[in-house]
Amino acid sequence: MATHDAYARLTPYEMLLPDDGFPDRHFAAIGEEAAERAVDAANPAAFVMLGAVQGALAELRAEDAAPESANDHGSVLFFAYHLWRTEGTVVLAQQKTLRALLSGKSEPQATERNAMWKKELSGRAGYVQLPRHLVWLEEARNDPQAGRNDSRETRSDPHESVDGFFWCADSRGALHLTLVAGMRSDRPGFAVVPVPPLPLDSLPDWAAGPAREGGSDFATSLPGAEIDGLLGIRTPAEVFKLAALILGRMAQERPAASPPPEAACRPPGTREDPPATAGPRPSTLPYATL
Repeated sequence: MATHDAYARLTPYEMLLPDDGFPDRHFAAIGEEAAERAVDAANPAAFVMLGAVQGALAELRAEDAAPESANDHGSVLFFAYHLWRTEGTVVLAQQKTLRALLSGKSEPQATERNAMWKKELSGRAGYVQLPRHLVWLEEARNDPQAGRNDSRETRSDPHESVDGFFWCADSRGALHLTLVAGMRSDRPGFAVVPVPPLPLDSLPDWAAGPAREGGSDFATSLPGAEIDGLLGIRTPAEVFKLAALILGRMAQERPAASPPPEAACRPPGTREDPPATAGPRPSTLPYATL
């Protein structure tokens, strides 16, 4: 199973939005309403109750009659709004970086980490994309798709490739995360796997400690895992640890986003996938490489 580090792939942020004008139609109004009503839009529960958010969700769900999609659209819209609001960065975490982090190499001293991470991450949001088909979810689950959904079937495959995770660190010191998996060209939408918020101050502890009881962190039962060096996620603690390691490195290195190569960009609004031999469809968003 090959990994992919060459460029950032199409992101769930881009898949969620039906067209390029969606942020202009809805996101500014969300911010204005939150300010007028003194609502903390960084609180997911308060965010989804805003009238402007409900209007945006109605447009997203216009072609999806399944009632169970509401929570998933709302979860992803929360992160999409804050990525837009903060001009957040899409970061492509390369395989070599991820393996170095999991091995414990090149980490800052514990006394330095907490202050640095809090300073660099507070009030920011973004999306971290992992190497393609390197990290896998390992438990069977219902298919809570987001984006432009056309199916509500339950997946029979107990493994799903993890594309990456959204993150948002609010001004009150909480870090919000949701994992994105199942982004495949042979079906619409994707799966979102929300986890409870955690204090930003706790990231250094999550990065340093064990995350799986009775086994090795990120071990997987996938066939061929040892040959390809595949990683598995079975617990929320492993989501926390993965995010802590990567966000900690981001705080340390401060990667700056650059526009994608011109040859990789498609005209706005183009949704078709490339031929199988052309590799995954590239993102048209600026991104940084970690």
